[in-house]
Parts: sequence; structure tokens; C-alpha cells
Amino acid sequence: MKTPTAPALPDTPAELLRAVRERKQAADRNDVEMMRLGVHWADLHLADPEHAEACFTSPKTFAGEGSPSIDEFCVPEFATMLGRTCDSAGRFLTECVEVAYRLPQLWGAVQAGLVAGWRARVIAQTTLDLTLEAATYVDEQTFWCANRLTPSALGRVVDEARVRFMPEEVEKALEKSADKRNVTFDTQQVSFDGTMHLEADLEIPGALALREAVASGAEHLAKLGSTDTVDGRRATALGDLALRQLTIGFDTDEDHRDPSAVEELAQRASKPAAPVTQVVIYAHLSADAITSPLGNGSGTGEVLCARVEQAGQRLLSVEQVRAWCGRPDAAVVVKPVIDLRERLETKGYMPTARMREYVIVRDGTCVFPWCGRNARHGDIDHIVPYDHDHPDRGGPTSTDNLAALCRRHHRLKTKGRWRYVMTEPGVFEWTSPLGWTYRCDHTGSRCTGRAWPESGPALGDDQPGMPDLHPPDQ
Repeated sequence: MKTPTAPALPDTPAELLRAVRERKQAADRNDVEMMRLGVHWADLHLADPEHAEACFTSPKTFAGEGSPSIDEFCVPEFATMLGRTCDSAGRFLTECVEVAYRLPQLWGAVQAGLVAGWRARVIAQTTLDLTLEAATYVDEQTFWCANRLTPSALGRVVDEARVRFMPEEVEKALEKSADKRNVTFDTQQVSFDGTMHLEADLEIPGALALREAVASGAEHLAKLGSTDTVDGRRATALGDLALRQLTIGFDTDEDHRDPSAVEELAQRASKPAAPVTQVVIYAHLSADAITSPLGNGSGTGEVLCARVEQAGQRLLSVEQVRAWCGRPDAAVVVKPVIDLRERLETKGYMPTARMREYVIVRDGTCVFPWCGRNARHGDIDHIVPYDHDHPDRGGPTSTDNLAALCRRHHRLKTKGRWRYVMTEPGVFEWTSPLGWTYRCDHTGSRCTGRAWPESGPALGDDQPGMPDLHPPDQ
């Protein structure tokens, strides 16, 4: 098979810039066309709240006040065709509907090629929670200059709209936002070497005190002979502050008045730190791989890695695991590897704790196409529905008939006419209501074609794959 060759690139800077401009204009036209398709997709799925249950629809108002009610079950079909998550595609559809229904002058400018689609969607993001009157004001003030509107200028227009047309909401927002302090730990973005990101907004005195404490701790580590980088020493010092506090605990007013209590606190502070942090690890390696000086699994060829339960199931190197096991201030709980080749089954509807753990470890995340929600925070679904009236006729409660689904996609499978099968452990084939098929496994998700010809009918009452009317599994 002959390998296709890429087209020749322009020879001169002028020709290259001309090509860049042409591609940019083509991309802008495609973006606007995608917005038109998105709005039309929403229009094709307008929902009637009074007959929603009978029509297998779930009405939802995507955009702000005055926009139509749309069947939210239409989002997954659109999302999977784009190869995006439902959240991402839902945001895109929401912004398109917001522009089309609540910012009509801006929408007209977009369709006329006077405003870039992405700029209109940025404006739409700021008007979603405005009243219709306030959104109309923003529309009037921005449609003619949207292409040159800076973020700060847009913010001023939106703020003015709030003050003019939503004074009570502005007052409430000011009260809620009076306290800007926060500390956020990002457990989903964990690096391979075992680090986790955190952000904090503190009062100035507390922030300055923390800065001095971290700097002092980093300097102390350097004096003790640490060869780590400055940033590394500072990070270690910050973690040591927390571990030391958890070890000592919090004293009370009585502790300050009681000399014996003060002496006890001093003695506790001088002792080696007891384990105060528990790290739960699902190890995909043997105990020998952790304890072996060579760290190579005794030559067995094992893949030396593990997953941290509290950090979004992210991978760690065996060196990091071994280092944690040697720390006196952290209790590392290493869970045994679950044999995913074993089939587990139980009588009745609810899976056992061991079966639930099996499915969570096997799947890791929700198994719907392009969904990455942690399986531990979702549901365990019967792929072939369990028949509560006639258990012997329905799907069994067994690991080869159970899968991890987040609550949204569990509800979609139950009422939204999507269906799926597990072709082998951890490999799932989904079929959408319109007949498109998708494969999900440990490598990700991809479209695999169609279950029936393009002209074939969508799923109906007389076709297989109708939704399971039982309540979601817990």
C-alpha cells in the first residue's frame, strides 16, 4: 500500500502567510457551520415536559431564561460523534443555544461571517445566568464589536448589565463572595512520580507566616545535607508542617495553663512521627518488587507500577512506593492484585463488596465512551438487566454482567435507549439509539461504525435494546 504524501509547503514567507490566512478563514467557516448544526440538533430535540416519560425524553433548559426545553438525552449521541465527553459537548450545545435564542443580533453577525464563532461562545458563557433583559443588553452592546472586544471590556459590559437589571442578585453575590479564602487539592491530576497539585488563597498574615515557615523548613533541610532543589525542599517542608501538626495535634486553652500538658506536648514533638497519613495503593506488582534492593521483581519481568486510591487511581513508580513504605509518618496499605480472570457471582440483585471492588478495579472509570469519571464514585450496572420479578429470566449478578457507570450514563442506559455488551473483561461495545457503535477499553474510546445501514430505523418499541425500566443499581 502506497503511503500518502503530504502536500508541498509554500516556498516563500508571503505565500505561507497567505496559506495560513486561507486555512484560518476555512476553519472559521467550519466553526460557524458546526454551531449551526449544533443549534439545529437542539431544535430537532425540543422536549415536551408533559409527555417526557412516555417519549423517553428528559427535558432540560440548556441555556438561560427564555431558551427552549431540550431533551438532554440528545447530548451523548452528539458527543460521541464528536469524540468528546458529554460535559464538553453539552457545554458547546449550551453556548450555541444561548447565542441563537438569547443573543439574536450576535447570532446574526456570526452567520454573516462578521463575528468568529468562538468569540460569540465566549460572550455566551458570560450571559448564561443573566435574565433575558440583561442578556439582551449585552447582545446590543457587543454584537457590533465582538471581534475586537477584550475580556476586560466584556466583563465591564456584563457587570453593567447585572447592576442595571439584576440589582438584587448583585447584592447576594457580593455577600457570598465576601470570603475569598480557599484551599483546593486536585486529586485528579496526579503525576507519575507521586505529586499532587494544590492551590490556596489565604489571609495575608497567614500567607506570609506560611511562606516564612516553608522557607525556614527548606533552609533546615539544606543544612541537614539535602541535595534536593530549592522547590523540592520547599515542597517537602510544607508537607512536613502538616505531618508534624497531625502528630502533635491541637492543644486547648487548658493545655496552656497546665505545665504538665505543655511538657507532654514537647515530649510528643521530640519523638519520631507516628503514622498519621494512610495511603491506599492497589499494587500491580508483588511484595518482592517493593522490598527487593534491585526493584525489578526478582527478574520476573513484572511491570513495576501501582495505583493510588486517593489520587484518582493514578500510577506511581515502584521507587515511589518503596520510599513511602519506608516512611514512619505514613501508613501505606498495599491492596493485593485482584485476579480479573476469576468470575464472581452471587444470588440476588446486589453485588457483594468483593464483586464491587473487582468491577471498580477492572474498569477504573465509567465505561461509557469518552467518560472518565472515577468508577468508585459511580454505580455498578447490570449490563443485561436484572429481572426483579423473575430473577432466573434476567441478567445474573456476576462480574461478567456488571460494569461501572457514572450516575448520568447509568440513567442514560436505563432510560435513554443506549445499549452495550462486554465482549471480554473490560472491553465494551456500545450502540447508540441512531445505530452508531463505539468500543471502550483500557486504551480509550473510538467509533467503530454502524450497527445497521444509514437508512435503517432508530430503535423502536419492537426492537431489542429498549431501556431497562428498573431503578439504577446502587
